Amino acid sequence: MSAEAFYRPQDWESTYATPDGWIELPSPGGFCDTFGPVHATRDGPGSFAVGFRCTERHLNPSRYCHGAALGAFTDMQAYGVQHLVGYQAAVVPTISMNIDFLSIVNMGEWVRGDIEVTRKTRNLVFALMRCSVDGRPVMNARALFKVAAMSDLADTSYFDNIGPEIERRFARIGR
Repeated sequence: MSAEAFYRPQDWESTYATPDGWIELPSPGGFCDTFGPVHATRDGPGSFAVGFRCTERHLNPSRYCHGAALGAFTDMQAYGVQHLVGYQAAVVPTISMNIDFLSIVNMGEWVRGDIEVTRKTRNLVFALMRCSVDGRPVMNARALFKVAAMSDLADTSYFDNIGPEIERRFARIGR
């Protein structure tokens, strides 16, 4: 399979619907494209959740969602952390993450990750991520992210555009 074919959503992936009230998050490219689309929703002010559909590309040899895919998704929840704390500084890189795997995720299941920023300092953001499938807990994580000044980044174009674009996408669905 060519890289171009792998990065594009495959025909078999299009059979899975995204739940109502979710937007596709703009991808910064790279590994995020190989993982597949990540979506977001919010249930009110100060709330942000991310989600993805477990597809063939996420499976381990036992045909369950691979732990590495769930770990990558947990790290991608930094999208939500960034959105919750604002775009004046970049929430990068991930310094540490502790993950507790609680249950398996089957192919086709929608994984929802609810995010809570528990503490923010000038240089650090602490967050909890609770992932579930239809209300069944599948993973909990605690993460610590570095807060970098935008001037320290080699390229800020993603951060310059992501917040307004997420707001436009939420406005289109009335969230």
